[in-house]
Amino acid sequence: MDAMLAEAQNLSSLAKTFQAEGYVVARSLFTRDECDHFAKYFTDMVERGGDGWSETVVDPNDPDPLRRYPRLLQPHRGDSVAFGYMIDPRIREHLTALAGAEPYAVQTMVYFKPPGARGQNLHQDNMYLLAKPGTCLAAWMALDDIDEENGCMVVAPGTQDLPVMCQVERPGLSQEQWGDVETPLPPGTGTVPIVMSKGDVMFFNGSLIHGSFRNRSENRFRRTLIGHYIAAESQQVATYYFPVFRMDGSRLDGEIAVSETGGPCGTYGEDGVELSGQFKAWESAH
Repeated sequence: MDAMLAEAQNLSSLAKTFQAEGYVVARSLFTRDECDHFAKYFTDMVERGGDGWSETVVDPNDPDPLRRYPRLLQPHRGDSVAFGYMIDPRIREHLTALAGAEPYAVQTMVYFKPPGARGQNLHQDNMYLLAKPGTCLAAWMALDDIDEENGCMVVAPGTQDLPVMCQVERPGLSQEQWGDVETPLPPGTGTVPIVMSKGDVMFFNGSLIHGSFRNRSENRFRRTLIGHYIAAESQQVATYYFPVFRMDGSRLDGEIAVSETGGPCGTYGEDGVELSGQFKAWESAH
């Protein structure tokens, strides 16, 4: 009973942080042995060509580390290990506590970020998932110990209540990140690095502005296993994310509509955020 009470108190504390900051890290939610298994399983998968889930053709001789180890996208659609992570009872319990209701599962991804790989531009996940109403949610698990050297995540705390913001061009950004556009931060705010140990899971809101550093280490990967979800109140999601699953693993057919397009995006004005632009939906979450 004491253990159950402590767990309930811990979830309540995490939920308060999540509501205030837009993200929270559940420490040691998975064991290090589990993470070693996941890391080997998915690294073996990409090294043999990706089993049909790699974002691009795997080229072991390409000078770009992200061509040698491209992301795996949606492996849960045919791989039981990825599917098992997406609906794992620990993920289910935490998402339900953080969001106030059980969400629906729509995506899995595996990032490898080998040494030398570029970081990720600042962005908001719901620009891609287009969950409406409400937003999307992420369960981002560290399969390696992650810090600033090997490309940890950075987040802008408190940006979780923003609408989708219009992205802006940043010439030269692609030398360090994936491209030359990013989501601008609100005036007077900044980002903080999220240092994680293998087995930690960061849960975050789909409107939270976040990105990651380049991997500057000589020999350390930064592998992560990620699930994306839509809030229980959501009635739409972008077509790329179908089929939609309940957290018990069953398919949710015919109850969620397709969000076909982008829509208005925000800009920062003197009187706060104004919806004064338009954005086009992307087909997969970056």
